[in-house]
Amino acid sequence: MIARIFYSLVGASAILIGGTAAAADAEATANAAASANKTDAAAPAGEAWIVTLGGIGAIAPSFPGSGRLRAYPFPTVSVRGIDEPEHFSTPDDGFGLPLVDSDGVRMGPVANFVFRRGNRDGLFGLHQVGLTHEMGGFAEYTTLDHFRTRVELRQGIDGHEGFVAALGADVFNRAKAVTFSLGPRLNFGNNAYANSYFSVSPGEALLNGHLQPYQASGGFTSAGGVATLRYDITDNFNATIYGGLQRLTGSVGSSPIPNMIGSRDQFTAGLSLSRSFEVRKFW
Repeated sequence: MIARIFYSLVGASAILIGGTAAAADAEATANAAASANKTDAAAPAGEAWIVTLGGIGAIAPSFPGSGRLRAYPFPTVSVRGIDEPEHFSTPDDGFGLPLVDSDGVRMGPVANFVFRRGNRDGLFGLHQVGLTHEMGGFAEYTTLDHFRTRVELRQGIDGHEGFVAALGADVFNRAKAVTFSLGPRLNFGNNAYANSYFSVSPGEALLNGHLQPYQASGGFTSAGGVATLRYDITDNFNATIYGGLQRLTGSVGSSPIPNMIGSRDQFTAGLSLSRSFEVRKFW
């Protein structure tokens, strides 16, 4: 069932965007060539980099399974060679460092974090989950400048201490200063992850007074999609708005936490601003 949802979303995305992709190819290629010529003239390859710094103002569930949205800030940073074209990305990507980058294939380490879960928003009496730092690796493949698939495998080194996987695909199209993307998402979490956020012990249920005891197990935890719209204000400054919706599935979707005090529908949205700088070698 999950696989059918995933591939049907990919197909719908391709139909939606594919009709405009061919018309934009020639112009995008010309713009890329012009940009490359300009940056190549600025500094020799290998002696300068493009550093992109930014921040995201987002609204997201206050904890996994929550029905309440809260505002969160996220920093962003990326580095590429001055002769290297900018790669497509989305705001929900982890912090990745590509050590392999060849023929559309990129792989390397990745990091992510999940904010602390306290006792607010109906969680009185339940165990807390600390701020989680997730470390792991990612792999992605981009083809024809209009389609990308990406997988991230991450282990929580504190906090929930579980293993998670994020799978996604995006169909995207660049037309002058505007880039639009749309694609599905699937998420997986093991038993440790599921227990941290979605299990309720008998003692916790008694203290809370609204929840029933429940033992969550690992598996596919959610399915949904993300859409983004980026506008290049200048050559070095851009703004991106995005929105996503995930539906909790499997054992975690049956937990009393999202069903009785939260929501199985997990909505996220945000605005990202990024500024690029040229950094030269000083030795």
